[in-house]
Amino acid sequence: MDAAQYLRKSRVEEGMETDEVLAKHRKALADYAARSGIRIIATYEEVVSGESLYARPEMLRLLRDVEAGSYDAVLCMDLDRLSRGRMHDQGIILDAFRDSGTLIVTPEKTYDLRDELDDEMAEFKTFMSRREYKIINKRLRRGLNQAIQDGCYVANAPYGYRSVYVDKRPTLEIYEPEARFVRMMYQMYADGYGCVSIARQVNLLGARPHRSDAFSRSSVMHILKNPTYTGKVVWNQKSHIKKGSKGNEKHITIYNPRDQWTIVDGLHPAIIDKELYDRVQEIIAGRYRPSRQDGTVRSPLAGLVYCGNCGGRMQKMLGKTKLPYLMCQRPGCCAGTKYELAEQRLLLHLREILEQLTSAQGAASLPPGTDWKAVLTEVRRERAAAEGQKNRLYELLELGEYDLPTFRERMPVVKDKIAALEAREEELLAAMDAEARRDPAAQAEKIAGVLAAYDGSDAAHRNALLHSVVARVDYYKDKKTKPTDFRLEVQIKPN
Repeated sequence: MDAAQYLRKSRVEEGMETDEVLAKHRKALADYAARSGIRIIATYEEVVSGESLYARPEMLRLLRDVEAGSYDAVLCMDLDRLSRGRMHDQGIILDAFRDSGTLIVTPEKTYDLRDELDDEMAEFKTFMSRREYKIINKRLRRGLNQAIQDGCYVANAPYGYRSVYVDKRPTLEIYEPEARFVRMMYQMYADGYGCVSIARQVNLLGARPHRSDAFSRSSVMHILKNPTYTGKVVWNQKSHIKKGSKGNEKHITIYNPRDQWTIVDGLHPAIIDKELYDRVQEIIAGRYRPSRQDGTVRSPLAGLVYCGNCGGRMQKMLGKTKLPYLMCQRPGCCAGTKYELAEQRLLLHLREILEQLTSAQGAASLPPGTDWKAVLTEVRRERAAAEGQKNRLYELLELGEYDLPTFRERMPVVKDKIAALEAREEELLAAMDAEARRDPAAQAEKIAGVLAAYDGSDAAHRNALLHSVVARVDYYKDKKTKPTDFRLEVQIKPN
């Protein structure tokens, strides 16, 4: 009998290493397969946990192969590993095994869903599993609320910790493979190293943050300032300004001053002793100038300049001389330059473009009656509707309105439609840009107005003026070159 094995960690095994759990299960199933004359020809290891079937990529891959009749059977530790989530998800999984005639083999029992008794038993077990799952979730929510009240809960485990449950209540425990890098960061900073040097060192040693590929200056500084590493729990570190509430075009997160934080003792152990932590905070206070992120713009080039090497946004930072520099946020990526030089160079580019537009003669115009902006608006409306249609397909699948074959049939059609609309939008933007350059008078008038108002404006108004005519600026500079040896590629917005 040719079989696949499906490995997945359960709630009962929370707190244990995923690799350790899956290795244990792999050995148990291999021993059982050897005793039963089963040949395992494929393995599906689910390393993510999600209630929804569509948050489990290995299960989706397994179902495709089961429906294709690739295996005689699928081995798993117990029936619960396949699904204890929504009843609809359980139905999709059982239907796939039933229709394909694939056996479900566990060390306890083999299920042939074409057999009426086995089918009823499998449905009953998945029903009871779902019921148990709900009870566990209810207990966990109750424990979570109590943990928050007791001050022992941290929402997302910081680097160096991992979430565990103690007496059915969530808290943190030290995760040594990461904690050693946290200690290294604190000690190096106390010894005089800067955040960029620390980030470069820990990256070379193999450290990886939870939400990006490598540590940066800002992520190291975030760790160095976090009281959680001394056994504390912190609230009110951030405030949020909703989109449009203060005239802002997007949601803004404000990092509150330290005196506004609520800090209490937690139940988790400390990675850093208080003496070292306090010493690091004193050094930071002497070196670090905190950003005043209160929802207003204080940098004329904010959101405009991108690194030509990595594509990330350039940021205004204070250099060793306390002068502002324009620098890439990725350590060692691109040489920076003085902020004032970059701003002056951009204004020089705008003056040069203004001269070119003023001297342009005989440019062709759009065909009479063509409204490119209206066409672009319509394409964007259709694209938004297609995105909504895609999301609706997922909802209908989860609600049981669509079965899996119907979902697979219709989803590619919607995705192709979205891709075509995206391509159409890019074509329109390119055409509008070309047309803007063919209408020099209107474009020149716009740029001239920006340059005339620039010197008398504050930083926020300057930023708004630049955004009105500049779509993007790409910055290039080689290391160990003169301060002025940098290049800007400026993309002008269409009218």
